[in-house]
Amino acid sequence: MDDMASASDGAGERLENPAADSPTDSKVQLILAGERLFARRGMEGASLREIAVAAGHGNNNAVRYHFGSKEGLVQAIFLHRVAQLEPLRHRLIGRVDERKLTGDVRSLMEVIVLPYLTLRDSEGRFSYPSFLLQYLLHYRPKGMMHAADDASAVSPSLHRTMDLLRRRLFYLAPEAVERRIMVATSTFLAVLINTENLLLQPDRNEFRSIIDDTLCQMVASLTAPASRVADFIDDSFTG
Repeated sequence: MDDMASASDGAGERLENPAADSPTDSKVQLILAGERLFARRGMEGASLREIAVAAGHGNNNAVRYHFGSKEGLVQAIFLHRVAQLEPLRHRLIGRVDERKLTGDVRSLMEVIVLPYLTLRDSEGRFSYPSFLLQYLLHYRPKGMMHAADDASAVSPSLHRTMDLLRRRLFYLAPEAVERRIMVATSTFLAVLINTENLLLQPDRNEFRSIIDDTLCQMVASLTAPASRVADFIDDSFTG
């Protein structure tokens, strides 16, 4: 369950894990400790002092010194992971180009989400996907931006893939496209975390089947026709 090939890759080539983080880089260790604690407790549930201690720092003000604030640390986590995932996404979008699949929704979503399978923390858990899911559900709606939103130089392959996906969904209103992409990505992350938390862990083949089924769900929801108001929805439901 440590990594898997892109479902669109007939050769079955694996996605390699990103380069290991330096155990001696104090900023990186704070980033990883913050990610783990945020994933377990939420952003409000982990103090800067606890993060410093978890990172092995004697200085309780280490997070403020390096990142300025808790939100500064959050943005540093995003940038760190986006930079790690960019080479994998570059490789995947290259395959999409070679196979002339730039209009294929599943291939584009694979570029976005399959690299998350390569990110495990020191305990072997998907802490970044868990942290990212919390962000998408609770913090982005409140206006907290993602560090990669305007950082196309850091993540050109991700930005290009998102642009291709938006173009493919041209028949939807822009806000509907963004909402569907967010919901589809959240679905993938939620299934990943749910599968990880199962008492009986699936074997590799079952895990691949779960991921494939989830991608099918995502494509179906992304490409559904433009919405219409359901006949039974009235003011009692919408407020």
